[in-house]
Amino acid sequence: MSLPTDLDLKERVRSAVDIVDVVGATLELQPQGRNFVTRCPWHNDRRPSMTVNQERQTWKCWPCDIGGDVFSFVMRRDGVDFPTAIRSLAELAGIPLDQYTRGQKRTNPGDPDDRETLFAAMKLVCEDYFNILESGQSDDAKIAREYLASRGIDDENRKRFQIGFAPDEWSYAVDLLKENNFSGAVAQAAGIASAKRSGTGEVDMFRGRLMFPIHDLQNRPIAMGGRLIPAIAAKHGENAGAKYYNGRETLLFRKSHQLYGLQLAREAIRREGQVLVMEGYTDVVAARQSGVETAVAVLGTALGENHVKILKRFAQRVVLVLDGDNAGQTRADQVLELFVGADVDLRVLTLPEGNDPADYLQSQGRESFDRLVVESPDALDHKLSRLTNGIDFTRDTHAVTTAVDTMLKIVAKAPPSLRVDQLLVRLSRSFELKTERLEQRLDVLRDEAKKRDSVVKRPKGGFNSNAKPTFEGVQHPAPSKPASASFDPGFDPNAAFAESADFGDDYYVGESHISSYGSPSFNQGRGNQGRGQQGRGNPSGQTSMSSLSGLDRQLFETLIESPDLAAMAVEAIDPDWFESRTAVMLMTAYQDLELAGRDLDADSLLLLVENEQLKNQIVTMQERVRDREGKLPETPEERYTMIMTRYRERGFSIEQKTQIEKLASASMDEDEEMALLNRLIEEDRQRRGIKTE
Repeated sequence: MSLPTDLDLKERVRSAVDIVDVVGATLELQPQGRNFVTRCPWHNDRRPSMTVNQERQTWKCWPCDIGGDVFSFVMRRDGVDFPTAIRSLAELAGIPLDQYTRGQKRTNPGDPDDRETLFAAMKLVCEDYFNILESGQSDDAKIAREYLASRGIDDENRKRFQIGFAPDEWSYAVDLLKENNFSGAVAQAAGIASAKRSGTGEVDMFRGRLMFPIHDLQNRPIAMGGRLIPAIAAKHGENAGAKYYNGRETLLFRKSHQLYGLQLAREAIRREGQVLVMEGYTDVVAARQSGVETAVAVLGTALGENHVKILKRFAQRVVLVLDGDNAGQTRADQVLELFVGADVDLRVLTLPEGNDPADYLQSQGRESFDRLVVESPDALDHKLSRLTNGIDFTRDTHAVTTAVDTMLKIVAKAPPSLRVDQLLVRLSRSFELKTERLEQRLDVLRDEAKKRDSVVKRPKGGFNSNAKPTFEGVQHPAPSKPASASFDPGFDPNAAFAESADFGDDYYVGESHISSYGSPSFNQGRGNQGRGQQGRGNPSGQTSMSSLSGLDRQLFETLIESPDLAAMAVEAIDPDWFESRTAVMLMTAYQDLELAGRDLDADSLLLLVENEQLKNQIVTMQERVRDREGKLPETPEERYTMIMTRYRERGFSIEQKTQIEKLASASMDEDEEMALLNRLIEEDRQRRGIKTE
């Protein structure tokens, strides 16, 4: 996909939706002058402080210092990456993405590999199952209602979670779908039906069960889970099946990437700063009914790396709530590696033996449960407690040594970091061993692991992590630049921000990348622009995520105020003049827009960049420019001239310092030193307007 095509898609989607409608779908907007305001959901907002500008299609919360366009709002609201946000908005606007993706087979409405068809089929069946339980007309539906009541689930939460009932028939859902022009292949592709073991045709996957729809963050049903009802299961004896059936993975649903109830809990999770991860649907429903709004559940799989990555978007503390049985203890051990490797406060709450969350809440109440949550140890302490339980540290040397090695083998799987250093200090205190001894043993265990692991793993996305991935159709022609300027035409602002913000996600639409912007790898070996070496504009050589300030901010605010000046700036500015990486990336974005023949204005910048922080910078500058309109004595052109003069002085100072360092290095002979010194003196005179006599 070429850059123009990519921007065409973004522009088409942005034009097809109104940010007021998107924000207003989840927040209550009130008109205020030319804008709309609402209470910001990302801080304790007592009076509306988030502004939505319908004219510019932007939003901004000053107390949080966040903002952007409709894409960044959806990214933050749903905790998703840019491609997921644009796909969500495209679906909302009815815009097909097939023509913009590569490497995918084109699909048609009604095909089993058409996402919209699967969404529609799943929605139809889930709503029908809900209506069957809601009406309670059949004998089995009445039994299902009675069972729900016996589990303490009331009508309010039955409706909140859209719980339904699948009739105890072989082909009820298949027939329903066919009556509505969905094929048997679609029923299978959606995970609603299975192929018959003999002959042709399909049979329902769920029969005679309570049905729990699984929704994505856009509140669309994407799968289902079914729970056995004892009174109905008794009719089938040994053929009743497992207690729970979880929907199989489909084009819409991946167990390792979904959590039950997250679409309902996410705002409470953000507000409270923690999420409780439980093991079953009824646990989540019971928790919500007891007033615990931050509960979600895994879906037939253990809590994994992808789950933690998703949850980190909403809260920094994850509490794993486990049943008080041996299986629960085993699962607690499994999450320790996640704790070590993930930058998250991961805690383990093991309930008293024989209890699950629903039982405990019903018998002991909310207050007692909340106390257990507050007192829950982190994963390391939980594991240490189990390993050292009953060990005599003064006599049982073998047991202590085994426990130490067990802990260090887990820590060895994480790369060296401050977090690992902290863990070693904690282990040192627990086992009363010197930190240095633990570090030595950790090094040995890491070396042993390297020898065993002879398979070189490729990074996510399947490309070499030391080189930026190439995408079919992406062209970066070399621009015409003065010798002093050194912007790399292949430099990708979105990729750089993605790396510096540690996004960590592969950006996909379906199975293909939606664009090269926002790719998870940032090319190395690009000199100062790649910051692979010590850049003069950024002495630390590290990616700066700081806000624009000083001369850099003055420049870009002037360019936003008068876009006609941007083309001049692209040609004139040396990136080494900038103080921050943010400025380098913004100017590179302007360059890419120019190469694509696009307008060099703020709207185009917002379309090009995909990072939330960079979008916020642009919107913030837009607001500042609007607020000072008509208040400055100089014209934008006059300010631009003054800014460029100061940049050139900065560039001269940088060059002069470099040459002086060269003189001081004693690497030149006497004649070369004198010639260079004379040239520096002459250049300084010319710059100051001093005539040579």
